[in-house]
Amino acid sequence: MMTGVSATMAMRGARPGTRVASGVLALMVLAAGGAAVWYRQVYNVWPGQGASGRVHWCGRNYESFGGPLRTWPQITSQEHFPIRPVGQYPPLGPRQELFAASKPHAQRLSVNPPPPCALVVYLRTGPDEYRAYSLEGGP
Repeated sequence: MMTGVSATMAMRGARPGTRVASGVLALMVLAAGGAAVWYRQVYNVWPGQGASGRVHWCGRNYESFGGPLRTWPQITSQEHFPIRPVGQYPPLGPRQELFAASKPHAQRLSVNPPPPCALVVYLRTGPDEYRAYSLEGGP
Protein backbone atom coordinates (compact mmCIF):
# COMPACT_ATOMS: atom_id res chain seq x y z
CA MET A 1 0.00 0.00 0.00
CA MET A 2 1.38 3.40 -1.00
CA THR A 3 1.06 6.28 1.36
CA GLY A 4 2.27 9.80 0.88
CA VAL A 5 2.77 9.30 -2.88
CA SER A 6 0.96 11.61 -5.26
CA ALA A 7 -1.13 10.29 -8.15
CA THR A 8 1.38 11.80 -10.60
CA MET A 9 4.25 9.95 -8.99
CA ALA A 10 2.23 6.73 -8.95
CA MET A 11 1.45 7.12 -12.70
CA ARG A 12 5.14 7.66 -13.50
CA GLY A 13 5.90 4.30 -12.01
CA ALA A 14 2.91 2.61 -13.67
CA ARG A 15 3.33 0.24 -16.54
CA PRO A 16 2.99 1.76 -20.05
CA GLY A 17 -0.19 -0.27 -20.68
CA THR A 18 -1.89 1.36 -17.70
CA ARG A 19 -0.95 4.84 -18.92
CA VAL A 20 -2.23 4.08 -22.42
CA ALA A 21 -5.48 2.69 -21.02
CA SER A 22 -5.94 5.80 -18.87
CA GLY A 23 -5.33 8.03 -21.88
CA VAL A 24 -7.80 6.09 -24.01
CA LEU A 25 -10.39 6.28 -21.24
CA ALA A 26 -9.92 10.04 -20.94
CA LEU A 27 -10.33 10.45 -24.72
CA MET A 28 -13.51 8.35 -24.66
CA VAL A 29 -14.97 10.47 -21.87
CA LEU A 30 -14.16 13.67 -23.80
CA ALA A 31 -15.65 12.24 -27.02
CA ALA A 32 -18.84 11.18 -25.23
CA GLY A 33 -19.15 14.61 -23.64
CA GLY A 34 -18.59 16.32 -26.99
CA ALA A 35 -21.19 14.10 -28.65
CA ALA A 36 -23.71 14.88 -25.90
CA VAL A 37 -23.16 18.63 -26.29
CA TRP A 38 -23.50 18.35 -30.09
CA TYR A 39 -26.74 16.34 -29.69
CA ARG A 40 -28.11 19.01 -27.33
CA GLN A 41 -27.29 21.77 -29.86
CA VAL A 42 -28.95 19.95 -32.77
CA TYR A 43 -31.99 18.32 -31.14
CA ASN A 44 -32.61 20.81 -28.28
CA VAL A 45 -32.63 18.02 -25.65
CA TRP A 46 -29.97 15.94 -23.93
CA PRO A 47 -29.62 12.32 -25.05
CA GLY A 48 -32.28 10.27 -23.28
CA GLN A 49 -34.72 13.16 -22.79
CA GLY A 50 -38.11 13.37 -24.51
CA ALA A 51 -39.13 16.15 -26.88
CA SER A 52 -39.21 19.72 -25.56
CA GLY A 53 -40.72 22.96 -26.87
CA ARG A 54 -38.46 22.75 -29.93
CA VAL A 55 -37.88 19.97 -32.44
CA HIS A 56 -35.34 19.62 -35.25
CA TRP A 57 -36.39 18.17 -38.61
CA CYS A 58 -35.36 18.69 -42.23
CA GLY A 59 -32.30 20.62 -41.08
CA ARG A 60 -34.51 23.27 -39.45
CA ASN A 61 -35.84 24.08 -35.97
CA TYR A 62 -39.53 24.16 -35.15
CA GLU A 63 -41.03 25.65 -31.98
CA SER A 64 -44.26 24.91 -30.13
CA PHE A 65 -46.04 27.93 -28.74
CA GLY A 66 -48.20 25.86 -26.42
CA GLY A 67 -51.91 25.85 -26.96
CA PRO A 68 -54.23 22.90 -26.85
CA LEU A 69 -53.30 19.56 -28.32
CA ARG A 70 -54.99 18.77 -31.63
CA THR A 71 -56.69 15.68 -33.00
CA TRP A 72 -56.00 13.95 -36.31
CA PRO A 73 -59.13 15.41 -37.99
CA GLN A 74 -58.11 18.91 -36.84
CA ILE A 75 -54.59 18.74 -38.27
CA THR A 76 -55.57 17.04 -41.53
CA SER A 77 -58.31 19.61 -42.22
CA GLN A 78 -55.78 22.50 -41.99
CA GLU A 79 -53.25 21.19 -44.52
CA HIS A 80 -53.30 21.20 -48.34
CA PHE A 81 -51.06 18.13 -48.68
CA PRO A 82 -51.43 14.79 -46.92
CA ILE A 83 -50.00 14.50 -43.43
CA ARG A 84 -47.39 11.73 -43.43
CA PRO A 85 -45.09 10.26 -40.79
CA VAL A 86 -41.60 11.69 -41.37
CA GLY A 87 -39.68 10.11 -38.52
CA GLN A 88 -39.26 9.62 -34.80
CA TYR A 89 -38.24 12.41 -32.45
CA PRO A 90 -35.86 12.68 -30.68
CA PRO A 91 -33.52 10.07 -32.17
CA LEU A 92 -32.30 8.90 -28.73
CA GLY A 93 -34.51 8.45 -25.70
CA PRO A 94 -38.29 8.24 -25.49
CA ARG A 95 -39.34 8.59 -29.12
CA GLN A 96 -42.56 9.98 -30.51
CA GLU A 97 -43.75 9.93 -34.11
CA LEU A 98 -43.29 13.15 -36.08
CA PHE A 99 -45.68 14.09 -38.89
CA ALA A 100 -45.56 16.75 -41.60
CA ALA A 101 -47.62 17.81 -44.60
CA SER A 102 -45.68 16.82 -47.67
CA LYS A 103 -46.16 16.31 -51.36
CA PRO A 104 -46.19 12.72 -52.55
CA HIS A 105 -42.68 11.44 -53.29
CA ALA A 106 -43.16 11.39 -57.08
CA GLN A 107 -44.28 15.05 -57.09
CA ARG A 108 -41.34 16.08 -54.89
CA LEU A 109 -38.88 14.51 -57.33
CA SER A 110 -40.49 16.21 -60.33
CA VAL A 111 -39.62 19.69 -59.04
CA ASN A 112 -36.10 21.12 -59.13
CA PRO A 113 -35.10 22.37 -56.61
CA PRO A 114 -37.26 20.27 -54.29
CA PRO A 115 -39.85 22.16 -52.25
CA PRO A 116 -38.75 23.52 -48.86
CA CYS A 117 -39.51 21.90 -45.55
CA ALA A 118 -43.03 21.96 -44.14
CA LEU A 119 -43.99 25.10 -42.24
CA VAL A 120 -45.64 23.08 -39.45
CA VAL A 121 -44.81 19.64 -38.06
CA TYR A 122 -46.85 17.62 -35.58
CA LEU A 123 -45.54 15.44 -32.77
CA ARG A 124 -47.82 12.64 -31.58
CA THR A 125 -48.02 12.97 -27.80
CA GLY A 126 -50.72 10.38 -27.15
CA PRO A 127 -53.57 8.50 -28.77
CA ASP A 128 -55.10 11.00 -31.21
CA GLU A 129 -53.16 13.89 -29.60
CA TYR A 130 -50.73 16.02 -31.61
CA ARG A 131 -48.68 19.07 -30.67
CA ALA A 132 -48.04 21.58 -33.48
CA TYR A 133 -44.54 23.04 -34.02
CA SER A 134 -44.03 26.02 -36.34
CA LEU A 135 -40.93 26.64 -38.42
CA GLU A 136 -38.53 29.12 -36.82
CA GLY A 137 -37.09 31.84 -39.04
CA GLY A 138 -38.90 31.33 -42.30
CA PRO A 139 -38.85 29.27 -45.47
